[in-house]
Amino acid sequence: MWKFPNPVKHAIPETRWPSAEEAARSLLFQPIRIGRSELTSRTWVPAMVPWRATEDGFVTQANIDWYRRFAAGQPGALVVEATGVRDIPSGPLLRIGADRFIPGLRQLVKAVREASDGRTRLFIQIIDFLAVKRRPEGEKYFKRFLRITDRHRQTIAETSNDQSWLGRDEAEVRAFLASTGDEALEHILDERELESLRFGYRERVNDTELAHVRELPQVLPGIFAAAAGRAREAGFDGVELHYAHAYTMASFLSARNTRTDGYGGQREHRVRLPLEVYRAVRDCVGEDYIVGVRFLSDEVIERGSRVSDATYFGVEFARAGLDERL
Repeated sequence: MWKFPNPVKHAIPETRWPSAEEAARSLLFQPIRIGRSELTSRTWVPAMVPWRATEDGFVTQANIDWYRRFAAGQPGALVVEATGVRDIPSGPLLRIGADRFIPGLRQLVKAVREASDGRTRLFIQIIDFLAVKRRPEGEKYFKRFLRITDRHRQTIAETSNDQSWLGRDEAEVRAFLASTGDEALEHILDERELESLRFGYRERVNDTELAHVRELPQVLPGIFAAAAGRAREAGFDGVELHYAHAYTMASFLSARNTRTDGYGGQREHRVRLPLEVYRAVRDCVGEDYIVGVRFLSDEVIERGSRVSDATYFGVEFARAGLDERL
């Protein structure tokens, strides 16, 4: 195994844990108000997905044990993992897209209350996501997934200086692409096709030629609101709207959102649906319930949103009445 030739060694300073009195005086362990609620301390366990739910999205004993261990430390707040707002297959990820999920979520809430002696506020992060597929083998991608068009035939004819490709059938084109090297493929495939080949296909909010993507602004406010209502019924202290990490709502906020229906382009338009979702949620759960949001400070991707965008979004979220901005 390779090692640094001249590693710098640093002495590990002696560890001194604070006394109970010192910890009690620390700002970290002081109460703080969020909306109309108060946390017993400023310690916060963020949402993390442990993939312990059933394949149908139900709470398991493994889920309950996972959150009970966090609750035993009595953090001020504990956020349950990203939980799907739609009743669609999503692997071992928790769901809240139908009433049948409420009993299991209610058991999880009860376990956290008991383990923390009621000192931990429990929130649930709710999320929507579009279709994402794993990266296929190259041969499989060209045989089954790539939609062959005249553009492909034209580009192959030009790069190979063989005009007969303009009349070749689809099977021949697919076979040719499957046997072609990366350098040639970069000239034949467009950016989206190359991405699907190398990283897997994923739907985007810009895909408005797909009816279900085009209609997202009409359907998502109601879907999120219904999920938040179930969260309240299950006993959670609040919900955290997941507007981060390239999922649906983050994609609407993204500078890469180029929709032309009033929900993309300028950031004033990109924040429109996230605000409409929040208002629908607030109308459902009432003014006395905590509704927070997790969003990105910087997308850290080419042509993505930057800190200046996040600053603008944060102000708009605060004006709308969101209780926390994470």
